[in-house]
Amino acid sequence: MKPTRRVVGLGLGAALVAGALAGPAAAGGGADSEVTLKLGDGIKTPPAHGRVISDRPECVAGRVVKLVMVAPGNGIIDFADRKTNAKGKWVFTSQLQGATAVRAEVKRRKVGEITCKADSSPVKEF
Repeated sequence: MKPTRRVVGLGLGAALVAGALAGPAAAGGGADSEVTLKLGDGIKTPPAHGRVISDRPECVAGRVVKLVMVAPGNGIIDFADRKTNAKGKWVFTSQLQGATAVRAEVKRRKVGEITCKADSSPVKEF
């Protein structure tokens, strides 16, 4: 069972942030996908990295992972995206300057007859 998502109150941009961090809706009938998000120190480990996990290999490799970054008073400050490698791993190497909270998301994707469902990670605060 996935942890409950929570939205961080960030002052003036709270309404915008709440909508941005709500996460995409999963499509019905298809292969489940899960995106994970881990935060590193930016020196020994990348600032943000994770994996896309699925029982179907078609739903792991080459998936676009979008990183949503939020700062207090500014709402969303950046979107970044990376593709997963053959094992579903992705890495964001740039510093998350000014961000106080981030979330990773992967959109729904159709590969042949397989529909890979969308998912978003829990919000992580710094």
